[in-house]
Amino acid sequence: MLVSLVSLLALGASSLAHPLLEDRTGSSGCNADNVLRLLRATQRLDDSIAFCSQFLDLPAVTQTVPPAPTATAVVTLTEFRTTTVTETFVITETDVEFEKLKKRCTSTTTTSTKSISTPGYILSTSIDPSRLSSACNCLTIPLTTLTVTATDLPETLTSSVSETETETVTEWILTTETATITAPSLVLTSPTPVCCRGDVNSPAPFDVDDAYYRIEIPFEAEVYGLKSNLVFASVNGLIWLDEYSQGNYWYYHTDDDSNGGPLPLGPDELPDVAILPFWSDLFINGGKVQGIYYEISGDSITLEYIVSAYDSTENDYHFTVTLSNNNKVTITYYHVENSEDGTVAIQKKSSDTAIVWSRHDNNVAAGLTLEFDTTAGIVNII
Repeated sequence: MLVSLVSLLALGASSLAHPLLEDRTGSSGCNADNVLRLLRATQRLDDSIAFCSQFLDLPAVTQTVPPAPTATAVVTLTEFRTTTVTETFVITETDVEFEKLKKRCTSTTTTSTKSISTPGYILSTSIDPSRLSSACNCLTIPLTTLTVTATDLPETLTSSVSETETETVTEWILTTETATITAPSLVLTSPTPVCCRGDVNSPAPFDVDDAYYRIEIPFEAEVYGLKSNLVFASVNGLIWLDEYSQGNYWYYHTDDDSNGGPLPLGPDELPDVAILPFWSDLFINGGKVQGIYYEISGDSITLEYIVSAYDSTENDYHFTVTLSNNNKVTITYYHVENSEDGTVAIQKKSSDTAIVWSRHDNNVAAGLTLEFDTTAGIVNII
């Protein structure tokens, strides 16, 4: 009989519409027959409820209380003090979120054999299982509530935010170093550099050796009858007219040197009309206020030289040269380190003509002004 009663479990459980069974009588649908009256008898109602609860396999309601979540906020202040000041703030915020606990007990259908404690007044009465199930369904049977505390947390979602703000204050110490460069004052009132830089008061950016430069002027200068609006200036104290002059113009040798001979016959490397205000191995030092400058006034051009002897960093030679359209050349000397180191002359090699003032002798000094008159073939001190 027990097996027959257990098999009715699915039929009884499916009729549940609420956690508590209602006492259905009369028009509500419960048949108040002898079985229901047997179960509802006051003296055995508690035993009937316990029996029907097992017979219908009513579930217990389980409530699980989760442990209280914890949140941690960490603030870290790190301060560094060296030549720079750095303050670092680290803020960590942690949010803990729990999933909803799911109902752990569910109604299932089973056909397995189950032991049910059956009161004697049920066993002593021959009752059809369907009537017993109907009668039990008409009783009000409270469901058992089981409360437990969770010992393990469900899946946890953790979000962590870390922010770092760094403010750096740097103290800059600016120092100014002043370097003094010794340079003579330019004679020209409105000079223009022949090469290498835009500011006449700035040092030369690099060394210059054995170079020459072309200057176009708004009139025709004339020396020994040669006219040209092109003037060429060599660092080695050599000036000439006309771009069609040929030769290697860096030479500065005369007399018995293999590269040339005594003026006016040599050297062959000089242009035909050559102006030699101080022909020597001269040099422009990078980092020094040195160079070649020029200024045009009317029908004349004046070139100003501030240069060193080769292998020297001093302002060894300072002179000006003025050319015009009258076959005259004027040279003024402001500083001469060694008069015997150069040649001062003007020549026209094709005419076998030269005006020589100094050739490796002591004829040039500071304050001297010479005027070369190529028409008359003479040189005057003025």
